[in-house]
Amino acid sequence: MKLAVDIGGTCIRLAIIDGKKIICKESIISEPNNFEKNFDEITNITKKWNYEIDYIGICCPGPFDPDTGIIINSNNLPGWNGLPLRKRFEEAYKIKNIKMNNDANIAALGQYVVRNNLHSLLYFTISTGIGAGFVFDGKILNGYKNTALEIANAIPDLSAENITKSGIEFIASGRNIFNNLRSEGIEIKDTKEAFDIYYKKDNKIVNAYFEYIEEKYIQFFSTAIYFFNPEIVVIGGSVAMNNKEWYEKIFDKVIEVTKDIGYKTKLEFATDLDDSTLLGCAMM
Repeated sequence: MKLAVDIGGTCIRLAIIDGKKIICKESIISEPNNFEKNFDEITNITKKWNYEIDYIGICCPGPFDPDTGIIINSNNLPGWNGLPLRKRFEEAYKIKNIKMNNDANIAALGQYVVRNNLHSLLYFTISTGIGAGFVFDGKILNGYKNTALEIANAIPDLSAENITKSGIEFIASGRNIFNNLRSEGIEIKDTKEAFDIYYKKDNKIVNAYFEYIEEKYIQFFSTAIYFFNPEIVVIGGSVAMNNKEWYEKIFDKVIEVTKDIGYKTKLEFATDLDDSTLLGCAMM
C-alpha cells in the first residue's frame, strides 16, 4: 500500500492509497513549531491503520531540497525548517521508496490523475500566494535545479524598488491584493472584502487596481500557454475558487489572445482538490 502525506501550514492530511483508490484518510492540525508532535501523530495513525506500506509520497511546502529531503525555508512551518524529513520517514517506516515534491507540483499531478487520457496539464494555485505546476505525460516538470514553475516573480516590474518581489504574486495573490489596497488607503479586513467592493464598482481606487491585476493575469496565463502549449490549464486556490465569474472573464480574454496557436486551450477550475492532491502524492 502507498502512504500519502500532504503537509500544509494549517493541517496535515494522510491517506492509504491502493491504485487510484483512497482506502482511508485522516487529518491532523499542523504544529508550525513542533515537528515531533506531528510526526508522532502521523506514525500513530498509520500504526492504527495497520497496512503494510511500501511507498510514501510526501507533498510539502517549498522551497525544499529534493536530494536531501529537507525543507529549506517554510514561512508557515518554521519549526520544520532544516529537518531531514525524508530520513525521518525512512527510519520510522524502514523503507527507502519515498518521494517528495512541493505542494503546487503535487496538486498539478493530482488534477492530472483525476482527469483521464491527458497529454499535459498546467496548474495554477491562486490563494494566499501564487504557485504552479506542469505535468507532461504523467511526469512533473521539475527543472534543472527543481525550481521550474516557481512563478511568484513572473512578469516582474523592472521599475520596482525590489524587482525580485514585483511579479504576479506580489500584486495579485490573496495576501498582496489586501496589502496593496491597504497601502493605498482602502480600509478592508481581507481580500474577500476587496472583491466585494470591486463588484459594487463604486470605488475608483479598487476598480483601477482590479483592472490592473486583470491585465497582468491575462498576460501571465497567455504567456504560460505560449511557453507550454498545455492541453488544459487548471486553476485552484481559495481566491480563484471563490471568484470564479471574475476569472472566467479572464479566461475568455486569454483564449482570445492565444487563438493564433491554432488550439483553443481548455481552462477549468480544480475539482476534488483535497483527494486529488493525496492521489498525486501516491503517483509521483
